Amino acid sequence: MRSHPTGAPDRKSLARTSPFGVVVLIALAITSIMALGCGETPPRPQTPPLTATQSAEVTIVDQVTNERSLHERVMAEQGRGSGIAAARNPRITTAVASGTQSIASPSPDPAAERDDPTSVVLTGGQTPIKGIWSGTAERLASFLLKVSPSPRFTVPPSVLADYYVRYCAEAGLRVDLLWAQMIHETGYGIFGGDVTPEQNNYAGIGATGDGAPGVAFTSAEAGVMAQVAHMVVYVYTSSAVTWASETVDPRFGLVGPRGVVSVLSDLDGRWAVPGTGYGETIEAIARAINSD
Repeated sequence: MRSHPTGAPDRKSLARTSPFGVVVLIALAITSIMALGCGETPPRPQTPPLTATQSAEVTIVDQVTNERSLHERVMAEQGRGSGIAAARNPRITTAVASGTQSIASPSPDPAAERDDPTSVVLTGGQTPIKGIWSGTAERLASFLLKVSPSPRFTVPPSVLADYYVRYCAEAGLRVDLLWAQMIHETGYGIFGGDVTPEQNNYAGIGATGDGAPGVAFTSAEAGVMAQVAHMVVYVYTSSAVTWASETVDPRFGLVGPRGVVSVLSDLDGRWAVPGTGYGETIEAIARAINSD
């Protein structure tokens, strides 16, 4: 008999020597097959290909995202340079398969916007009384002194002009128009009518004609405040400033209805009676002030 080396007998010898070897071989084969099956990596699920519409949507979204990012960076740079908030984005239009969708940035609140200073004077009495004048007190005084070098006010014209600039600004009224009204009512500070210089009444308040001198005010400043307050009650439905009241203007409560005046011609027949052309006369003086 041939001898075998020490160790496990080979499969051929087992098969030849006994039926038990066949069983062992079958078991080994089954085990090997099962081991190979368990070691296989399961197939990965395949992603279905995108349709033409889906592909277009993905491309457009990527483009819009990139464009918005670039725009935001540019706006941020501009905002740092000019002090404008970069949060206000422009209108962005995104195209999708079903159509076009517009996303608009919110509009600025009109109530937050203030009027810019102006020196524009219209014609036909159509110049608005509300507003901010772009000139100075020095210009007002200089214009008056060129026409009337020796006005009879109780204070220098420069001081009087400062009062007008201050109180008109507080009330939101154009000071060049109220200064022009004062020039018309006082004859460039010469007076000569029913109202005297010592009354400090610069707009004929209470001077209703037939020799009625009108209201007298204790100081030039009080007279300016009264004129501004009287204009406030015509222009506004409610007082634009707390001091505009009957305490400052004794005829404040006699005006009605309130808020009916917006341009100079609206003063015709109201501030002056009959007052035909009253607003246009003031407008002509204001035009000369701003052309000086």
